[in-house]
Amino acid sequence: MIGIISQDSIGKVGHSLFLNFRLALKNYLKLEFKNVSNIQDLETVDLLIIVDEHYAPHVDIWKNDSFINELNSRKIKTVVFNFERIHSKSFPWNVDHQKKLETINNLIQFVSDVEDATLYNKPFVNKQYLSRDTTLINPIKDKKERILFMGQINNYYPTRKKIITDLNATGIPFDIIVTDRTYSYVNFLQKINEYKYIFNPLGTGKFVNLRFYEALKLGCIPIQQVTDNMVSWYNELPRSFVFTNVDQITFNLLQKFEPVSQEFYLEDYFESINLQTFFS
Repeated sequence: MIGIISQDSIGKVGHSLFLNFRLALKNYLKLEFKNVSNIQDLETVDLLIIVDEHYAPHVDIWKNDSFINELNSRKIKTVVFNFERIHSKSFPWNVDHQKKLETINNLIQFVSDVEDATLYNKPFVNKQYLSRDTTLINPIKDKKERILFMGQINNYYPTRKKIITDLNATGIPFDIIVTDRTYSYVNFLQKINEYKYIFNPLGTGKFVNLRFYEALKLGCIPIQQVTDNMVSWYNELPRSFVFTNVDQITFNLLQKFEPVSQEFYLEDYFESINLQTFFS
């Protein structure tokens, strides 16, 4: 029996990220999962999947000695899909989470951040693709010829805050919506769907996030910030407008790009990395 820690109700978490993984894992493994919310739920579990070990309700489940001791005493393999930078100045407690996670004896962890991947000698990074069964909303054709940033801008994201300020100062057609987690997921998607260009600066980590793939699925053109050490990890980047500095972004260049349909999904990614071998 495979257990899963993934509290993925979109109404509660406000995004589809966790649900994408549940759907794709179910399709890929062709199995049902047992939801794990406490130590008692491990009784019939042979393998445990944790979808985002840093999400607070998930931390409340796994990050305690009795739960980890049960995993170790029963020799339960634990597969973790990570979505945050571990060694982050903005979230220093992530390192403490990692140290605790590493006390699980039979641990497989897929990390997102490319520097974490290098540090931990990982052959690939965890990707935030959509599942083939993920349902968004229908793309609209007549989109605004403007750039939209929609998301969080606060003291946890100082680099993002600066780059948004810099782009806004150029006078390029640019709209900024600070969500403060007040939008439902459907409302969030509806707003993105209105714009041809979606500005996607990095947050606290060096990885491509879910918004990039949502934008592609909705027929938008992502304007994706990258660092030099990200490029080799993401063969999907040519489908977007990629930049490292704001001065590389001009409307003349943007208008040369055409939307590219979504053609890669989590199920395909699992196949490409032969995920099944990590479960055996």
